[in-house]
Amino acid sequence: MYAIKRELKLNNKEISQMRGIAGFKRRIYNFGLDLLVTSWQFPEIKASDSKRIDAIKKVFTQVTMQKPENSWMKKYPSTIY
Repeated sequence: MYAIKRELKLNNKEISQMRGIAGFKRRIYNFGLDLLVTSWQFPEIKASDSKRIDAIKKVFTQVTMQKPENSWMKKYPSTIY
């Protein structure tokens, strides 16, 4: 078994975009993880983790992204989260 390594030839604009996407993805991961762990602290909520994650996605798209201080998030594709 062997692997072939490829290197992308990116210009400065593409490098900046890729770094922004990586940062955005990390921020979303931390946001979702924080909400998921917080939701476990409420014993009266009986829901599976998949239902909790669906609710977190809705909160992110309908509440968090709509805030004016998070307007920069709209320039990245929604497939990231």
